Amino acid sequence: MSADQMIEIRKLFCERMKVETIDEAKSLKDFGLDSLDVVEMCLDLEDKYGIEFSPEELAEFKTVGDLLASIEKKLAK
Repeated sequence: MSADQMIEIRKLFCERMKVETIDEAKSLKDFGLDSLDVVEMCLDLEDKYGIEFSPEELAEFKTVGDLLASIEKKLAK
């Protein structure tokens, strides 16, 4: 995994959530994202980066930090 990939992913999240910066402690709902939005974002990431999320993982994401940490872990494999 490169740091460039995570920077790119953070930029994509900012665009999707219409914010300048990401507060990883905020819940996904605080950014106006519902479960369908999260699934769509993850499907896009799966296609682009060749990673996979299980339905259980998708249901467990509560904060932006949770989601980013999972992505970073998957890209490191």
